[in-house]
Amino acid sequence: MTATTSPWFEARDLCLSRGPRVLLEKVGFELQPGEAILLHGPNGSGKSSLLRALLGLSVATGTLRFSGSSFAPGSGGLCPHALYQGHAAGLKGELTAIENLALAAALDGFAGDPVALRAALTVTGIVREAAIAARRLSQGQKQRLVLARFALAAEEPATRPLWLLDEPSAALDRAGADMLDALLARHLQRGGAAIVATHLPVLAGSALRRIELG
Repeated sequence: MTATTSPWFEARDLCLSRGPRVLLEKVGFELQPGEAILLHGPNGSGKSSLLRALLGLSVATGTLRFSGSSFAPGSGGLCPHALYQGHAAGLKGELTAIENLALAAALDGFAGDPVALRAALTVTGIVREAAIAARRLSQGQKQRLVLARFALAAEEPATRPLWLLDEPSAALDRAGADMLDALLARHLQRGGAAIVATHLPVLAGSALRRIELG
């Protein structure tokens, strides 16, 4: 008899509504370490709402299971294990790039020493702007700064093993998109997992599973 492996992360029977409109009904999927899922669909299909629902930021019903523990979507039980990037950059315009990253590191629970911070900025290609106020950065530079949080996380994969990314390629040029792919690939190779909502291709050469919404 073949032994079965329990899912590391599972979403089961997720239902989301926006007012009278049902966005998602009975959605379910599983993830094991080293795997990634691409959420795909037109605007308004529920991609962002689904990511937020996993963290308890959007109202949803269903069941979530992570590393043997089950909880409701609204409980926030997944938050200590996940690193989330939404549409808003969440940067403080008066702080420099490295100060913004240090603040994010403290909130996310990662090492915030200057060497680690500069290494993360180097990975995402924004180390030359480390001392520049965030309000002076271009949109692409701001996105690279946001992704520097994930460069820090990639060095401590057990701290926040599940990445939830909403349109992470926004405002990135080709080099930035390649950087994002390398960052995701490193995370998966080190036993992390990711759920990515995007219209643009990511990890094009991998066996990325795709969930169509809408």
